[in-house]
Amino acid sequence: MLPPALPNQTRIASDPAEHAPLPWSDFFDYFTDLSLPVVDDPSTQATFRVYQTFVRARQSGPGETRSPPKAVFVLVHGAGHSALSWAMASQCFKSMAGSYNATDFDIVCFDGRGHGLTVTQDDANLSLERLSQDLVDVVNGLYPAPNYPSQIVLAGHSLGGSIVVDAAPRLKNVIAVAVIDVVEGTALESLAYMGGILRSRPKSFSNLDEAIAWSVRSNMVHSAESARVSVPPQLQKREQDGRYYWRTDLISSQRYWKDWFADLSSKFLSLRAGRLLLLAGTDRLDTKLTMGQMQGKFQMIVTPESGHSIQEDVPEKVVSALLELWQRNQPLDIVAIRRAHMVGR
Repeated sequence: MLPPALPNQTRIASDPAEHAPLPWSDFFDYFTDLSLPVVDDPSTQATFRVYQTFVRARQSGPGETRSPPKAVFVLVHGAGHSALSWAMASQCFKSMAGSYNATDFDIVCFDGRGHGLTVTQDDANLSLERLSQDLVDVVNGLYPAPNYPSQIVLAGHSLGGSIVVDAAPRLKNVIAVAVIDVVEGTALESLAYMGGILRSRPKSFSNLDEAIAWSVRSNMVHSAESARVSVPPQLQKREQDGRYYWRTDLISSQRYWKDWFADLSSKFLSLRAGRLLLLAGTDRLDTKLTMGQMQGKFQMIVTPESGHSIQEDVPEKVVSALLELWQRNQPLDIVAIRRAHMVGR
């Protein structure tokens, strides 16, 4: 799903300080370029740009090995975006963890194939099957046994929501899944307009400041601070003319659009994990989800003050919801329960 039709502006005067790009390091602790063999095609390699933030009760000292996390939050971006659309949220996880007495978890965000700084030998393959398998491969590659986390929370924005729902059954220890502002019914209905929306965007920009200013003024992102870190990796500079063009050719991915969202509601409702749906408006609910919500099959939170990019516009609300989702779906500690029962006798 994409935001409403956008004005076709290519030149926007902007205050350099107001729209200057911000570095990823203001929001994450670490990045790595994770090279992996493609599981279903071992002859090919893919290198995924991964950003991580580590929240621990005690930070590792110089030369110390970082302790494995109790839980990992894997945050997946939407079509045309990048891992840095979660930058503000990553910062909020670190600043808000203490309020929830939450420690010993990692934040993982990565650029999907054909997006950001990830490089594969088949960047044009944006099928849901391929993208969800990439998610599985990245998690398994980052956390090989015996360091695999005992708890995983998946959250995906827009197309990322479809990816996490599709991938969840293929990952171990997924205790909760959050889908952000994507619903099967309305997404499928919007496909008829998606091409026009994409073509209404400026094809290029003279500099990154101009692109950031356009993104905010067109309401693609409401938060100027988030746009300053999330917009630059959506663009690539061409040496021929020195201008910045969109990194991901979404028009060429049109053959995949319907499959991205088909059966999303049924798959989401059938997940054997805690389920959360975050929406910018209740009008986005389709029939299946309306019935599921009435039956209490998932939690729903509405953020009418945000646009489509909820995790960028109101990151504190998104992070609060995800931390509560994690805590609410903690596995029962049978040993601790038995011990408490014996003490109470």
